[in-house]
Amino acid sequence: MRARLGRLLVCWSARMEQLEDRLLFTVQPIPDFYLQDILRAPIDPLDVGLGTFLADAHRQSGADYVHSQYSQLRGSRQTVAIIDTGIAFDHYALGNGFGHSYRVVGGWDFAEGDANPYDDGPAGFHGTHVAGIVGSSDSNHVGVASGVDLVALRVFNDQGAGYFSWVEQALRWVHQNRNAYENPITTVNLSLGVEWNANSIPQWANLEDEFAQLAADGVFIAVAAGNSFQNFAAAGLSYPAASPYVVPVASVNGAGNLSSFSQRNSRVLAAPGERIASTAPDYLYGFNGITDDFVEASGTSMATPYLAGAAVLVREAMELRGYQQINQQTIYDHFRQTADMVFDGATGGSYHRINLRRALDNIMLSGNNGGQNGGGSNNNQPNAPTVEDWGWAHDEQHASQDLAGGEKWYRVRASRSGLLTVAASYQASGGSAQMQVYSADQRLLANGQAGVGYARAD
Repeated sequence: MRARLGRLLVCWSARMEQLEDRLLFTVQPIPDFYLQDILRAPIDPLDVGLGTFLADAHRQSGADYVHSQYSQLRGSRQTVAIIDTGIAFDHYALGNGFGHSYRVVGGWDFAEGDANPYDDGPAGFHGTHVAGIVGSSDSNHVGVASGVDLVALRVFNDQGAGYFSWVEQALRWVHQNRNAYENPITTVNLSLGVEWNANSIPQWANLEDEFAQLAADGVFIAVAAGNSFQNFAAAGLSYPAASPYVVPVASVNGAGNLSSFSQRNSRVLAAPGERIASTAPDYLYGFNGITDDFVEASGTSMATPYLAGAAVLVREAMELRGYQQINQQTIYDHFRQTADMVFDGATGGSYHRINLRRALDNIMLSGNNGGQNGGGSNNNQPNAPTVEDWGWAHDEQHASQDLAGGEKWYRVRASRSGLLTVAASYQASGGSAQMQVYSADQRLLANGQAGVGYARAD
């Protein structure tokens, strides 16, 4: 049978063969649209006029605002496990070394069975690129969480061949070693997958026990949704993104719309994934002996580490504000509640695109410390009581609201532009009500106009 390896679908074709009940992947370059230009255009880190930098993605997601306003949030007390082709840990933007005194604090090479998970060629680069999106410290290509530590778990050999059994071993390794470093492993990035398109897992799926264990550990597992939407032309996910124990990640382009190649379904979180410039091993271009290279790449493989880095910052903010029981579901729900909605004409559905500015403001500016619900439902107005979330705005009524406590806060979110009308009616003999409408960034949008027995704001 034939399949594609999702981690490299942007730039490679892949063949999957059944060998001794294991899934073997082999990859060969093809003249793919997305990487022809990329492979011809390495990025000079000193030339800020070339390419599309991570900064462009950060402006779209609101991460630039977060980096400016919440500079204390860098992921510096967490570690992300990158399960991929390894990491070129000698890259200056990734710490320039390997071991406890460096940013790539450890790892394992499951392909060669040793403790040197370097991103070797000729089929490498992918894991290094992913690692840079999570945590590059370069000023022109700064990662989402530039202070986070990294663990490199190599599950592909020099020729790009790998087994799901290696991925399974890597997931078990994360469970066993999640507290083995100074900063715990809180997040796993899996920018890989086979060509599968469904809302359920295939019969041969063999990673579910490991995913369930890591989810129970509180680890956030970001997995690429897959790059084969144009082949299937229907909503669905690759595997392992289809697993119910992980967070599937779709890609959006520079305009914030779903990428044409990105697989999608109602569970996905979407993040920037097109023409993302990030770290690359020295051997990919030039062989000048200095690991300072950057390259552009596109795919859900790039969107996934973007979300992984964002999850690190959300967890850090929740911990800072005293939230309890922080886990994958808590973080996922928070991203959904603070997301922008993106309409997709191809499927007729709307999908959640992360808004990191709103997600962090919602935590950091909230008067609620998250103690009641672990952070799933806070408001953006300082010193306000816990908010009641009414979800996406549409024509509906909420009867018998008790305002005896003095005031009550509600949240609604708009999925499109237009006129929002909020009205309240009450018995005049029972008192009066004052209504105010605020934006997510705490700007007063409208004071309700009150009459006898009603108040209304447009």
